[in-house]
Amino acid sequence: MPRVLKRIFPNGRTKTLTRFSAKAVGYYNAGTVEFIVDTLSGEFYFMEMNTRLQVEHPVTEMIVGQDLVEWQIRVANGESLPLGQEQIPLLGHAFEARIYAENVPKGFLPATGVLQYYRPIPVSASVRVETGVEEGDTVSMHYDPMIAKLVVWGENRSAALVKLKDSLSKFQVAGLPTNIEFLYKLANHRAFENGELETHFIDQFKDDLFVQQNDLVSAEAAYDAAKHSAALVAACICEKEHTLVKKSPPGGLSVWYTHPPFRLNHYATRTIELEWENEYRDNNSEHLTLSISHLPNGNYLIKMEENDFPAIEVAITHLGDHDFRVEADGISKSVNLASYFTDKTEHIHIWHGSDHHHFKQKVGLNLLHNLETHQHRNHESASHPPGTVIAPMAGLVVKVLVKDGMKVEEGQPLIVMEAMKMEHVIKAPTSGVVSGLQLTPGQQVNDNSVLFKVKAA
Repeated sequence: MPRVLKRIFPNGRTKTLTRFSAKAVGYYNAGTVEFIVDTLSGEFYFMEMNTRLQVEHPVTEMIVGQDLVEWQIRVANGESLPLGQEQIPLLGHAFEARIYAENVPKGFLPATGVLQYYRPIPVSASVRVETGVEEGDTVSMHYDPMIAKLVVWGENRSAALVKLKDSLSKFQVAGLPTNIEFLYKLANHRAFENGELETHFIDQFKDDLFVQQNDLVSAEAAYDAAKHSAALVAACICEKEHTLVKKSPPGGLSVWYTHPPFRLNHYATRTIELEWENEYRDNNSEHLTLSISHLPNGNYLIKMEENDFPAIEVAITHLGDHDFRVEADGISKSVNLASYFTDKTEHIHIWHGSDHHHFKQKVGLNLLHNLETHQHRNHESASHPPGTVIAPMAGLVVKVLVKDGMKVEEGQPLIVMEAMKMEHVIKAPTSGVVSGLQLTPGQQVNDNSVLFKVKAA
């Protein structure tokens, strides 16, 4: 419990009031009473009572060591409560983090897509994962986008917070946007660590919690971290291919796939091109060209086209499937790699320590057919012209407030969309004339699809 709440509730006053509230209305079952705290005055106020368990009920279960859902069913079946209030100890501290498919930079708008890769943290006596999805499932616009509830327990708040940070760093999802990175930032924030919590916490510390565009220092730091991850990706890909090809060497390529590969008078070398989006830049697409040499000792020497990135020697062991053990710069670490294909692009995700990076590679650059050749490709992505209105999320068009050809002012509401119980108003990005509007109420649109344009009058 944060320090401020310990000062306000030294004698369990909320526990007494909660029991009184239930007795006053003759309620006999599991339920939840909510209070709100004024940290300035030290007063707290009744908000509401729900005659059901809350979505946060696993937090209570972790610190009391009881299954409240089972209790609720037993009471509904006419049985008595298994324990009295005085028999229930409150032990330790627990956190719950809700893992959502949502687009944090777009104001936490719900996201849709396929769980191309899904590896929650392993459960234990102190770590609990409640989820109703599995790898390959689709998060659609029709239901709540929550992927899982991560609940952790510790002997005290500090211990529980350490467990939360570790669990978030190891909770792996690929295929759609999630709030995992945001939750990790929040859990590591100094004010959160100190228990300095209030309802405007996110707004108060938004500069720390959200990516700030054109922050040159952060952009360079992020780029350096991405280049290091790209080097590990290249080594992992090569090592995984060696493992697979040992079982059935491809015709004509067995020389590279000997271990180490044979070359006359020089090391076997190949090139890999990756693309990475730097959120800290307006034009955020970074292109990384890596040269991988297979050394006689079985390690890989990774060089990058950028001269400021030193060559790095990587020793790697493929432990199986997505898992690797990597040693680089004198540091040994576990690395996880996942890849999938969409729209002629291979998406490659890497996790190591607290880092997670997402790289892209054009499908035409098949690594097995690109061993020692390098063709520079133009990766410039087409951008939408000014005034183009893009769907911020996949959803249903509820209202169309304007007509094609109508003059509008900047900031004027144009379309109302709805997805997953959330309503979103799309406003004019600039003043002008609506062009190409063919939407109708009840129509479904995809995330990032072009809706219409606002042309200068």
